[in-house]
Amino acid sequence: MSQQALSPRSAEPSRFHDDDWARGHVAAGFEPVAHVFAATIRSGAALGAACTIIHRGETVVDLQGGWQDRSRQVAWQGDDIALVYSLTKGVTGMAAAVAVSRGLFAYEEPVADIWPEFAGQGKGAVTVGEALSEQAGLAAIDFKLTLDTMGDEDAICAAIARQKPNWTPGDYAGNHAYTLGWIASELIRRRDPQRRSLGRFFAEEIAVPLGIDVFIGLDESFDRSRIARIAGFGVPDLFLHHTTMPWPLTIRMCLPGTLAFRTLNNPLLLQGPGALDCEAFWRAGQGAAGGMASARGLAALYQVFAEGGERLGITRAVMNKISSGHRYPRKGLKDRILALDMYYSHGFEKPFADWEYARSRNAFGSFAVGGSLAYADPEDEVAYAWITNQLGTGKWDDPREKIVRDAFYACLENRS
Repeated sequence: MSQQALSPRSAEPSRFHDDDWARGHVAAGFEPVAHVFAATIRSGAALGAACTIIHRGETVVDLQGGWQDRSRQVAWQGDDIALVYSLTKGVTGMAAAVAVSRGLFAYEEPVADIWPEFAGQGKGAVTVGEALSEQAGLAAIDFKLTLDTMGDEDAICAAIARQKPNWTPGDYAGNHAYTLGWIASELIRRRDPQRRSLGRFFAEEIAVPLGIDVFIGLDESFDRSRIARIAGFGVPDLFLHHTTMPWPLTIRMCLPGTLAFRTLNNPLLLQGPGALDCEAFWRAGQGAAGGMASARGLAALYQVFAEGGERLGITRAVMNKISSGHRYPRKGLKDRILALDMYYSHGFEKPFADWEYARSRNAFGSFAVGGSLAYADPEDEVAYAWITNQLGTGKWDDPREKIVRDAFYACLENRS
């Protein structure tokens, strides 16, 4: 690692360049973050990655490293984007917060008041807050998803409306791997005066005004040379390279008929999540797993919420709900899909006893298959995004990401 690339402690940011491993800058005092970030790339643990961290309005870390794809011909650049899978849920949660703040609907309102067909099969009492907190029991749906049909929101939402819940709504939560996005989109479409889909609403009301590279549905005009391509994994890798993925989940994902299989293999059919990294999915506007974003864009978006949301018109009441969190499911936090505890809330995941990803329980964000993580912590005034194009086989706290986050917080402690 080039020590000359790191300047002495000063008010100016330290430019950082370590051959092909890492580029970017860190603020004075945050140099250890650059060192551990570069180490993950050099070790081969990540083909490519990017990390942006904002603290009290200052970008203290902005790093990119490695390669855009397996050919290792093009280095990952600072404005490159990638498919960010379930980090999209947090983006959708922010779009919903804008909608609630503008009075389109309320978290306490029954979904069926907005979308009457949703009331079928005993779902009439499900509130918007419960649905966005993945407690509605709609993780798996009896609709064959394909890359051709995933953009057909009318057909999919009709299937969701007539679907019998996978469990009694409110009793449990479970990873709504895809359906969360369609539910949120239908809520917005039904109440938005322009009848916009989630993707268009997010673009016009959030992304374009903020000038950020975050997309729910990639426009055909976007420069495809700026897309970092995913190096995925297959089902055999979950067994051959098993890390922190719970064994019950690993096994259930491979057993047809289980709720985990029905949720996570429709439409993948055991191909692994890398199969979604294609033009059809980029453009589909899938609001739970189909977002495309740069680390810079995600951090800038979360920064708006870390500072209170005023720039997007987020009300104090909505910020308080997001920070405090939705009530737990009646029968505890055990995820009915992932076979471990998880705290879902209003489109985000919140810190809880088993996963303290931030220093404050007021934080909110989302993690994604493969290891990526993005969140805001209003109490600490932190906005954080780490993304990769090489999918790991663990759960949260991917070691490639966590070493960077831990280094950041150690530096933050020393700066205080």
